[in-house]
Amino acid sequence: MGTPGEGAAGAGRMGDAAARLGQDAAELARDEVRAVRDDLMAGLRAFGAGGALAAGSGLCGLLALWSAHEAVLRSLAAVMPRGRAAALLACVYGSGAAALALAARNRVNAAAHAAAEALEKDADDRRSTTAPRGTGPSAGTDPASGPDPTPGPEAPDPGA
Repeated sequence: MGTPGEGAAGAGRMGDAAARLGQDAAELARDEVRAVRDDLMAGLRAFGAGGALAAGSGLCGLLALWSAHEAVLRSLAAVMPRGRAAALLACVYGSGAAALALAARNRVNAAAHAAAEALEKDADDRRSTTAPRGTGPSAGTDPASGPDPTPGPEAPDPGA
């Protein structure tokens, strides 16, 4: 055994070591948080620059479309009144918008149908691989004798 004062000093050293360990762990966590924050901010800066470039390109495209519209409108105004030319262009733009909307709807419906079929096929595959032997859809049937004559559980009456 040791001297009476030695126990308190040993506990103090252990407390100091635990405190230092806690401080080191906290500092390490702070450093990791700073590193993640810096990475995130760098990514956001790059995204911000890319977003600004995309917005600029969209604005240039809009100005190009407006210029083309004005050129077509002026060309049509030479052979018909300006009001009719504007109405004609509005009809052409409306028809184009409707055609694009219908094409988009058809694509989205086709994609949804393909996704539903894929999910159905996956579910069927899972059912067929996880069904225990003798409990599948052909269980209890003998090709020579036909379906099993024993009735199964009755479905609940939907009107009840």
